[in-house]
Amino acid sequence: MYKVMKGLSVVSVIAGVLGAVIFILFIGSWLMAFAWLIGGAITGITLYTLGEINEIAWENNALLREVLHRLPESQGERKPPLGNSKANLSALNNYKMNVKDQR
Repeated sequence: MYKVMKGLSVVSVIAGVLGAVIFILFIGSWLMAFAWLIGGAITGITLYTLGEINEIAWENNALLREVLHRLPESQGERKPPLGNSKANLSALNNYKMNVKDQR
């Protein structure tokens, strides 16, 4: 997929340049030629960037699958104990906060 996007980016830039040349030579409109040139360049840059992102994502996917394949099989997914989750709050009995912002 990323090769298709990179190929489309090249085609888009070439189409933008050809469109600009056609508008300059045959129609004589510099503004439309500039618009075709900028539009082709922006589309080409965007498609190429998306192709690069897609390629990196595929490479990361392949590496992650390889790492997961090499990991040893776990025996039942035992999670470590968290300890005593009931905190003793008796030390906070009758605690008063001092507010220094009183008016």
